Amino acid sequence: MVTKSQDYFLAFVHVSKAISSTLNLQEVLDLIVKEAIRSLELKAGAISLLNKKEGRLELITQQNLSKAFLKKGPVLADRSIARAIRAGGPVIVPDIEHDDQLQYPEECKREGIRSILSVPIIFKDETIGVLRLYGSKSRDFTPQEVEFIIALAEQGGIAIENARFMQELQNSHKEEMRELWDWFHAMTGKAALDG
Repeated sequence: MVTKSQDYFLAFVHVSKAISSTLNLQEVLDLIVKEAIRSLELKAGAISLLNKKEGRLELITQQNLSKAFLKKGPVLADRSIARAIRAGGPVIVPDIEHDDQLQYPEECKREGIRSILSVPIIFKDETIGVLRLYGSKSRDFTPQEVEFIIALAEQGGIAIENARFMQELQNSHKEEMRELWDWFHAMTGKAALDG
């Protein structure tokens, strides 16, 4: 029989392997949400990135949330469990009935959400997003569960930054190749290759 600690460890290893074996960011973030929901036996989950310019959270992956819930309106960073972003730490809402931090409490009730665990995704001391998990029952998450989700959120931060770094590298390489062809053309008078 696998203990909860072993299950958390195996989920963490699964996510870590995915990060090191694929460049597909969406696949890794989907896996993080899926493993978090499965391991904690929750209803649903989502990862959103912080758009600082517009002051809102932009959904990039989710599991088990209805289209109606997803279309509820913009999720404002300073109104939707803002402590997770401001304080840079986890926020537990054991029962949404007794919490005034929610931006869309009625929509949560219609979705069947009773409890929420919101953990910031941090990279190099900067909050870049949020991992949110939703339970269908009132629930006070244990310190072990919270630590596990923090670890998964950190993996998400690493995956996001790796993807950004790879994109910058590709853009830089394309620019260098363009400059090389321009130089070659100038030196030889031959036309640059298309593509």
